[in-house]
Amino acid sequence: MKRSNLMIVQGGGPTAVLNTSLSGVISEAQRQPDIARIYGARFGVKGLVHPELTDLTALMPAQLMRLRETPGAALGTSRYCPGEGDLKKLAGTLRDYDIGYLLFLGGNGTMRGAEVVSTFCKSEGLSIRVAGVPKTVDNDIGLTDRCPGYGSAARYIASVTRELGADLRSLPQPVTILETMGRSVGWIAAAASLARSEEGDAPHLVYIPELPFELDSFLSDLDRTVTKLGWAVVVVAEGIRNSDGSLVYETNDSSQSDPLKRPMTGGVAQHLASIVGQRLRIRCRSEKPGLLGRVSMAHVSAQDVEDAALVGQAGVQGLVSGSSDTMVALNPLQESALGPVRLVPLAEAGVDRPIPPRFLQAGEIPLSDSFLEYVRPLVGKLTEFQRL
Repeated sequence: MKRSNLMIVQGGGPTAVLNTSLSGVISEAQRQPDIARIYGARFGVKGLVHPELTDLTALMPAQLMRLRETPGAALGTSRYCPGEGDLKKLAGTLRDYDIGYLLFLGGNGTMRGAEVVSTFCKSEGLSIRVAGVPKTVDNDIGLTDRCPGYGSAARYIASVTRELGADLRSLPQPVTILETMGRSVGWIAAAASLARSEEGDAPHLVYIPELPFELDSFLSDLDRTVTKLGWAVVVVAEGIRNSDGSLVYETNDSSQSDPLKRPMTGGVAQHLASIVGQRLRIRCRSEKPGLLGRVSMAHVSAQDVEDAALVGQAGVQGLVSGSSDTMVALNPLQESALGPVRLVPLAEAGVDRPIPPRFLQAGEIPLSDSFLEYVRPLVGKLTEFQRL
């Protein structure tokens, strides 16, 4: 392949380490003699459809280091779904800028979009290698052991759950319900279970979308916990569902839907807090870190930073070595003989991955020891508190 240019696209929700991957992509691309110039699309695919690009070729090491430690999506991102006409414009942009390598950083939707773009480029006669670099706090991309962004979001929620427990234990408040992100999967809420170091520690109840939510069982378990301890911390994923598959709570305001027309799911903690007050006659607060839980640099995970930089570098290396229509996947930490990463088919990478059955168990904290063993090295050591 002749020497040509690289285009980088960030897609989907930002994370604390998305720009760490971006920094890894740029620094690796600068080292590759087959890459002439490095471009970034502003605000995801929109920047390719309505050309708005930035030249990243000459970024200095100090700038790349600051980028590595910057949360959010420095190029801007979107959840834009291009139509047929948009794809035509997109292909024209890639042709005009002599793009030979196209790298997408994002989650399930972005990986599916990358496959669509690759297929369309082939139909237009464009010779472009396309690859995906995984990113999502939800940890739900198929074929990779973990997703950069998740370790830091998991560390955040485990840390604040432990801190919230210390606060409520100090001046016993009956109940606080802590809501985490997680529209379809409960990986983030599940990580709150790491906060427990002794019997009776927070969280006392955890609810995730992978298991049906039963209101009466919830109220019974909560009442029993408060009777025993005098207080309780409940962690719920925003997307928990009833046994019939319907969301426990969602707004009906269409103005609050996202660009993919999905209803806003946040607010379930406040909804349940109101029910607790009415049914159990117990004072109940709700807390919702929301976006803070996915971009906090104060809680960034060391393993997450390492993973994010690695997948960015590996994505560029794969493209230059001749691979296309692949995504970089992280291998399990426990299986070092496999190497840190492998390339998997892009067509299979967009499959959603809920928490697998081996990580689940019956009970008020429905996460098994196997889950704790999996997530603990991704989160790192939490601060231990002194009790008197």
